[in-house]
Amino acid sequence: MLPHITGHSALPRLHALMRGSGIFIFVGALILQASPATADGSGWQSTNWTGVIAGAPEPGVGLPAAPTPAGPPVALPAEYDVPAEYEGQSSCDPVPKPGTQRLADLIKSTYGQDEVVWIPRDCGVGGQSEHKEGRAVDWMRSVRDLEGRAEAEAFLNWLLGPDQFGVAYGNAIRLGVMYIGWNDRIWRGYDQNKGWTELKGCFSKPDKGSDNTCHRNHIHISLTWDGASGRSSFWDGTAFTAPYCARNRSSAGGAPATRVGGVVAVDQVRVVGTRSGIGVKERCRLQQDRWNGDSHRIFAKVTGVGGVPAEGVAAVLVRVSALGTNAATTLRAWSPGASSSVPVVKAPMNADASADAIIPVASDGTIAIATTAGATDVTVDVLGYYPNGPEVENRSEVVSETLIMPMTELGPNLAPVPVAPAAPQAPPPGAPPEEGEFVGIGAEVGYESMSQGAIQPGEIRTVALNGLPAQATSALVNVTTSDSTKKGKLRIGQIGQIGEKSNAATAKVRKAKPRTAILVVPVVAGTVQISASKKSAVQVKVEVLGYRTGALPLKARGMSARKLIKTKFNGTKVKLAKATGIGDVPKKKNKVLAVILRVTTKGKGADGRFAAYAVGGVDRGSRSATVTAKGKTTSIVVAEVGDKGLVALAANVRTKVRVAVVGYIRR
Repeated sequence: MLPHITGHSALPRLHALMRGSGIFIFVGALILQASPATADGSGWQSTNWTGVIAGAPEPGVGLPAAPTPAGPPVALPAEYDVPAEYEGQSSCDPVPKPGTQRLADLIKSTYGQDEVVWIPRDCGVGGQSEHKEGRAVDWMRSVRDLEGRAEAEAFLNWLLGPDQFGVAYGNAIRLGVMYIGWNDRIWRGYDQNKGWTELKGCFSKPDKGSDNTCHRNHIHISLTWDGASGRSSFWDGTAFTAPYCARNRSSAGGAPATRVGGVVAVDQVRVVGTRSGIGVKERCRLQQDRWNGDSHRIFAKVTGVGGVPAEGVAAVLVRVSALGTNAATTLRAWSPGASSSVPVVKAPMNADASADAIIPVASDGTIAIATTAGATDVTVDVLGYYPNGPEVENRSEVVSETLIMPMTELGPNLAPVPVAPAAPQAPPPGAPPEEGEFVGIGAEVGYESMSQGAIQPGEIRTVALNGLPAQATSALVNVTTSDSTKKGKLRIGQIGQIGEKSNAATAKVRKAKPRTAILVVPVVAGTVQISASKKSAVQVKVEVLGYRTGALPLKARGMSARKLIKTKFNGTKVKLAKATGIGDVPKKKNKVLAVILRVTTKGKGADGRFAAYAVGGVDRGSRSATVTAKGKTTSIVVAEVGDKGLVALAANVRTKVRVAVVGYIRR
């Protein structure tokens, strides 16, 4: 299908759209018989020339000199971006995209700030058009005006002619030009072998009334999503070299089996990683479906991998991530052969996003993943599975909110986004904790009810807390409750049966709204029991901040927040701060095991971690506070107190940090 430009009627379909190689040597033009010149006195005449040429079609004669753009703002790499493919409008979001706005600014900086360059178009105006996705420009230049035509042709010669490396169409490739309409003709970046061809029967419409339809009064340029993202090599010096994943189909059919009981957790196993070539034939990016019915799908094999059985699996709990997507998009997942899918991950342009979902498994042990717009790298990790059974309806469902993250500093097209960024460099792990010793963990996610469903009214649920050894007897936890149907209470610890004494901590629960509490809870063999009020169901997240072994329980004290330090870290240095004697924290170190810290980080360009540990003690390499590139994040962490009441503070990336003491743990 030829693209629909500037909202006019659709052009005829073609059955073969060929991708160019991205590198062309100039070829001679094919000249057809010209039609008579027009008689309007402008010097422009209608012809029926078509052919391959590295520049503007039918160059004007006697045109004044005109400038060309200065060139890219960065040093260009040797690699070129992948050849364009036709990605027609599939949504409506007219806000100008970064690459489109930069192209408009480039035109204005070259030919004058008063140039008229249109980008957005209202969703209700005309038919299909990339203007409605903010990735097309209309530069108002007329073939009937000598100066206007001179500037238009100078620009097109620069855009399509040999670039600074002598490669024809080089600048268009680097800018992600999908197609151009000008002077009765269309040029396709996704089918460069065709060169300039007739646009909408315009050779037989030389009248001025057809100037808009035939693009004689403006140049129309539509960009690919790579070009619209503003991250193609022309702008940032990094080429989109990853090809698009090949068309793929599944023969799986039939209704998925129903599932029984809760999820069976397994060690996280990656079944798809497009950047690493995991689960796909080669390194590729998942692209939106094309007009001609190409099914761009990834079929992930999720049974018989890691701890997941090869048979008897009705559904899987998966974590799906979109990485470096070049368009605002939604990743959808479903069981191949099923009639519907669910939106799992919603990702903004030029960002990463992740979410968890339960997806039924097809007869061949696969699930399907597709994206709605543009192209993106994808990861799929299996976290657990549901056995076959007759008890529970087996449908796709999202079980966690999308987590959106900026891309890493290592490059949006090549760098993997770590699922769990590494902690700062620290002393090597020490021996296992001694009897009665307190061990700070940071903020290990011990349990989330999303995978099994909300704690129901009156239910007592026994759960194992990740990060706790079998010898732990009590733990300091950060409990977050959300989506409660009514206000009430949550108990966590060792609740026991009716008539038995409860040994549990209690947290208040707000209706619908989240609430966080730091609690000390008794632990038996790494497990706790969680119970909700008799009239409220509630979702629960438990983060383990630390634990103690031996008979003595933890003794935690809360206090009004008191500043410990506010400073900058460069990613390498360790800073010391005295934590004893601040606010209610005892001055004598022998009375304090650890301090509870509220850490706020503000990244300066890369994702990373911030750690706090005892001076003279051991940092066991556990998780600590998160650092988000160009974003602010607040975390609760625990730091053991070391020699002279000091704690060591370190970050593995550049960041601003504000640390306040909000509590402490007594010996």
